[in-house]
Amino acid sequence: MSEVLICILLTLGALLGLILLPPIHFDVSGEYAESLNLQGRVRWAGGWLSFEIIRGQGIYQCSLGFLGLKKAIPKSEKKTPSQKKPHTRKRRSSANGNILSFVNPQLFFAVKDVLFKLVQSLHLDLNLSGTYGFDDPSLTGVTMGVIATLNRGSNAIDLNPDFTKAVVDIRGRIRGWVSPLQIIAICVGFFLKKPVRAIWWPKIKFRKKQKEAVQYA
Repeated sequence: MSEVLICILLTLGALLGLILLPPIHFDVSGEYAESLNLQGRVRWAGGWLSFEIIRGQGIYQCSLGFLGLKKAIPKSEKKTPSQKKPHTRKRRSSANGNILSFVNPQLFFAVKDVLFKLVQSLHLDLNLSGTYGFDDPSLTGVTMGVIATLNRGSNAIDLNPDFTKAVVDIRGRIRGWVSPLQIIAICVGFFLKKPVRAIWWPKIKFRKKQKEAVQYA
């Protein structure tokens, strides 16, 4: 019986590896001025499975592909939303307070580290150009700082800020590839870090104690 169980687990592990090891390639190009126009494609395992999306003149066209064969995805009809009775939102001040209690420099650096690793795992080839601006000039300035940080050591992002008005006129292309197994490994490593583990591990222990208290009551 144990040998059969081991064989089943090994088979499941091999199948999972076959699914997670092949890279996912993505390629999106487009522009946004008065409206959004784009063309994007996502491929798994060199094109065994693919998904394509095209948007032009306010119309979306999507299709799925398998071994080179494409099938258009029919548009779903929009249903009129049913009227629901208004309800008051529950206060979550205590929950927000609990979350804020875990915010510390160690958690900040853990989040910063995982974001850096996730961006690195995408193997991005980025090329953006155009002009942007917000009604609030300070927000434009903050965005300029973020873009300068992302564009450090590269000229892939050529976006010029406009502090006089709200404007978006951007065009470009984003492509790259990612390994699903690597993404899972990065996320697991993040949740196991001490400042992150301090958030979810006490809750699991508390629930376990509650169940034991109910069982022996």
